[in-house]
Amino acid sequence: MLPVSRSTVFLLTLIAWTLSGCSGVSKDGLERAAVSGTVSLDGEPLPEGSIQFIPDLDATGQRIHGKAVQAVITNGVYSLEAAQGPVVGANKILINATRKTGKFQNFDGVKTEIMQQYIPAKYNADSTLRYEVKAGKNTADFSLQTR
Repeated sequence: MLPVSRSTVFLLTLIAWTLSGCSGVSKDGLERAAVSGTVSLDGEPLPEGSIQFIPDLDATGQRIHGKAVQAVITNGVYSLEAAQGPVVGANKILINATRKTGKFQNFDGVKTEIMQQYIPAKYNADSTLRYEVKAGKNTADFSLQTR
C-alpha cells in the first residue's frame, strides 16, 4: 500500500465534497438537500406563511431521524439551502399562515392582537401532505384549496 499525504487526503475530500452537488451531510450526520418551490391557496400565491419539512417514515415503516426544518413563504415562494434543508427521504409537510382578527387580548398587561390560522387543518395540524426529498436540488410546489 502506498503512503498517502495529508494534503492528498484533503484534496480528495474536497473533490468528493464538490462533486456531491447540492446535498450534504449536516452536523447531525444526516444527509440533507436543497429544496425550493411555490405555495398557492385557491390558485393565488400564499402572501406569507411558513412551511415545515418533518422527517417521516421510510418504506419499511421506520422513522427517519432528524429535526424538522422550516422556511418562510413570501409571495408564494420559499427556499432552503442544503445546509439548512430537510433530511433526504420521506417528509411530512406542514403549511401555516395567520392573519389578524381585529380582536385583542391581554397577556400580563400587554394588549396583543389575536391571530387566526386560515390554512385548512389538512395542511398543518392534520396534514396529509408528504414529499420525498431526493439528494441534490428539489422543487416542491404545493397547491392548497380551502374547499
